[in-house]
Amino acid sequence: MKQLRWLGAALLLVALSGCFERSDSLAPLITISNPRSGTVRTAENLTISGYAVDDEGIAAIRVDEFDLLSSPIFQSDRGKRLVEFGFRPQQITEGRWASTIIVEDVSGRSTRLDYTLEIDATPPTLDLDPVQRLGDGRLRISGIARDNNLLARIAVAGIEVSVLPVSEKAFSLDVTVDGSATIIVEDEAGNRLTREIP
Repeated sequence: MKQLRWLGAALLLVALSGCFERSDSLAPLITISNPRSGTVRTAENLTISGYAVDDEGIAAIRVDEFDLLSSPIFQSDRGKRLVEFGFRPQQITEGRWASTIIVEDVSGRSTRLDYTLEIDATPPTLDLDPVQRLGDGRLRISGIARDNNLLARIAVAGIEVSVLPVSEKAFSLDVTVDGSATIIVEDEAGNRLTREIP
């Protein structure tokens, strides 16, 4: 009987020592997949998304002290080794926006990420010259697009105008339209101006 008790105690000790030997040596990893830190974005419909990874499991993802895993959307992810998360910043104004993201694992180890964006809420402008009607539905559309930062795209009636990252671009294009023509000017932050030519 004593031998059985000793054997049970020894087995329990071995089992417990295996538990004690397994320690969490890795802090969680954080990756922001979109948009990258430091980039320029519009505040409209802005969602920041990323991943948190840990070998033991994620216990909390705090964005400026608010734990995303406490919200109903992410509650079921608590304890998982890989958590895909996203959040929408609150009260963003034009200029530099900064946030602190802290991920904590189930063992209490944490990783901090300081994240910044440049917020551009100002749409591009467009100065159009008088439209020349060339007959047979053909129009000559010319003008100058400008932005307070950088232009990313100009499209006239579905035709893309070659735009390098510049703050001002003059263009002139002959297009054939059936009805009206739409001009789209978009900046690198995602702000868009749309103009219809009747």
